Amino acid sequence: MRRVPKWVGLLYVVMAGAFLAWYVAGGHQVEDLVTVVGAFTGLLALPAAVIAVLHRGKSEPTPARLEAVADQLAQGVRQQWEAEAQVRRLNDPFPLSVAWVAADADLVESWPHLRELAGYWPGQSPEAASAGAVSPRGLAGEGGEIANTFERVPTRRLVVLGEPGAGKTMLLIRLLLALLEHRPPGGPVPVLFPLASWDPTRQDLYTWMAQELAQDHPALRAPVPPDPSQDGTGTQARALLKQRLILPILDGLDELPQAVRARALHAINQVLPTGQPLVLSSRTAEYRSALTTPTGTRVLLNGAAGIRLLPLDPAKAAAYLERDAGGPASQATARWRRVIVALGTDTPASEALSTPLGLFLARTIYNPRPDEEITELPDPDELLDRARFPTRPVLDSHLFTAFIPAAYRPHPHHPTRWSVQQAQRTLTFLASHLQHTLGGTPNFAWWQLHKAFLYDHVAIGFTAGLTVGLTLGLYGLTDSFGFALSVFLTAGAISGVTGAIIAHTSRERSPSSGIRWRRRGEPYNPYWLPLGYVFGSLFGGIFESDHGGGLPVWITVGTICGLPFALMGGLRSVHPDLNKAVGPGAVLAGDRHMFWTFTLVGGFGPPLSFVLASVLMIAFGRWLGWGDLGSSVAAISLFTLPIGLLYGLARSVWMRFLVTRIRLAVTGRAPWRLMSFLADAHQRRGVLRQAGAVYQFRHIDLQRHLAEVHQP
Repeated sequence: MRRVPKWVGLLYVVMAGAFLAWYVAGGHQVEDLVTVVGAFTGLLALPAAVIAVLHRGKSEPTPARLEAVADQLAQGVRQQWEAEAQVRRLNDPFPLSVAWVAADADLVESWPHLRELAGYWPGQSPEAASAGAVSPRGLAGEGGEIANTFERVPTRRLVVLGEPGAGKTMLLIRLLLALLEHRPPGGPVPVLFPLASWDPTRQDLYTWMAQELAQDHPALRAPVPPDPSQDGTGTQARALLKQRLILPILDGLDELPQAVRARALHAINQVLPTGQPLVLSSRTAEYRSALTTPTGTRVLLNGAAGIRLLPLDPAKAAAYLERDAGGPASQATARWRRVIVALGTDTPASEALSTPLGLFLARTIYNPRPDEEITELPDPDELLDRARFPTRPVLDSHLFTAFIPAAYRPHPHHPTRWSVQQAQRTLTFLASHLQHTLGGTPNFAWWQLHKAFLYDHVAIGFTAGLTVGLTLGLYGLTDSFGFALSVFLTAGAISGVTGAIIAHTSRERSPSSGIRWRRRGEPYNPYWLPLGYVFGSLFGGIFESDHGGGLPVWITVGTICGLPFALMGGLRSVHPDLNKAVGPGAVLAGDRHMFWTFTLVGGFGPPLSFVLASVLMIAFGRWLGWGDLGSSVAAISLFTLPIGLLYGLARSVWMRFLVTRIRLAVTGRAPWRLMSFLADAHQRRGVLRQAGAVYQFRHIDLQRHLAEVHQP
């Protein structure tokens, strides 16, 4: 944060001195001097406090150019995926070397056409085109060569094909990190987009990608930095896309419904401009079927080459299992002897263990952790039981079913607070929520959890009404029980209806992490001006009726008391820095802080302004006693705190999540500490993965398997 200029402190000293001189010269009582000076000094501190609140969440200045935004985004993306690669144990016990060859010729553009096309695309130099592979055979490779393979494609457009669990996403992560390693300053930023959350029948591709960027990197919701050479409309996320500063890595075309895959390919061809590098992954059979539209027209991904991932080499798969079990001499490794002999055959076990996903599931289920007894674990030989598992789909289903209990069995270094039954119940509910309520999206965003309930806004309204009604009802007890009951019912009903309306109209609101004043061109919320006028007039009338002074006093007090309401209409949310990896827990903590900040601003802003108005009334000789002032402020606060609560509800999403979480815990569908459970499932159990501010299941097939267990 910037330093406060010296002249500000000097101005405060001059103001304080002038006030003291005026106070003494006016002949006021000396015994009230200490109290009045304390109040006046506190009021002088209000501007500094407001400035500090408005700057909260802004640790760095907003970049002046989109290239600077892209550089910061690249840092955040790198942190995000380096941490995720570690959590997913991509290099533990050693990186699995997935190999690939060129895709079938009928699935991609011909190589001569690619070389010719690259020469015509804007920004493509003949030297770069000639440096590519001379034929599709030059795309073959394995392991860490994926970045070189991508660069050998003349058009830098690549389709990655493979069977379920073949390691497509793992390979895309390695490609993303390699591209970031060699990215020049101001260059395009590779970003991974899971296609399962896109509905091409309702969403434009750019709009969807901009939403995904803003969800994972909330700072990109900010308006475009002022630059005459750039488009000054829209958000930074959309501007980065339009300026080709995002290299899209589109993961999982096969995860879209079959009816819209061809339409999705057509949309990609139409929206992404000529010469835009991109990467697309899909299962092979699903991609082949997507190339033919319902009318029989064949659609290829424009200017794209392709590779097809191969099954894991049996010797490498065996070495991986043995190393994870403790080495050739360990007792745990001996249990894999019969299974290893079957690798490379046509058995379901061999097919299931020919993919990185199958190996991950198998080692989690059958290999012991440090200091864990082998006798407590199932025997890998059961994978060879053809009576139980006659086909690979049946065996895959078994591995998914056994994975959750294996992930939550007792761990010597990372004990879990949740039983296997609790974990199974919660994860099954979450999978069903994603699959059936949210249309199959892989992204679990905690601020969308309220959609699990059909009338969630009613619960929010009931909570707000109960809170406000009890608060004012307790104050009413100073009169009588009957009066308190009427206040409870009236205030609760009004607040409940208002809270329900706010919750219903802000169902798509995203989390907040700070406050700022609206920028030029942003609309001002017009509802706060009449609200400020009404309450300002009310407070001004109360003061004038008690202490006289006529219309001037009424207008003066009313204007000052109404000012906080008018200011609230111009406040806006800010979001975390781009160059920091922001996880779901951090986003929740920031939004929870902003809920209380907005609530306190709305609840105590008007009472503080009433204190300021009262101090200013000294000039009119209408000073009221400190006891009367305290009771007046307390009474005003009882009316404004409900407003602050509703203001916090309208500006953040934490209260809605809190109510939803409590409902889920009471009904037994989720633990009380849901965010701790999700963090543990990601960091310790390997059940979930993290993509920016959202969680995803380790594999989309795991999500679908669990969702089938719990049909709505």
